[in-house]
Amino acid sequence: MELILAVLAAGPLGYFVRDRRRALLAYLAAWAVAFPVQCVVVNSEGDLDASYWPINAAILAVGLGLNRLGMVLRERRRPGITPGTAPL
Repeated sequence: MELILAVLAAGPLGYFVRDRRRALLAYLAAWAVAFPVQCVVVNSEGDLDASYWPINAAILAVGLGLNRLGMVLRERRRPGITPGTAPL
């Protein structure tokens, strides 16, 4: 669940939310909802072992990176003011 959220939502949130802080907070809020639900489901199946925590930390780091990548791509695609085209 967390991996799907990181792959499908982190980048678009970084791209479409204009403020960097709000984009990051939006992703972290979605992660804060998905992660406890995922922990409960995994624990109920008896699969919660020591490797679960570092793997989920890595998935969170990838999601944060994708969120940042979305922000960078938005900044690159935004039209800049070139000399001679500035409004008067």
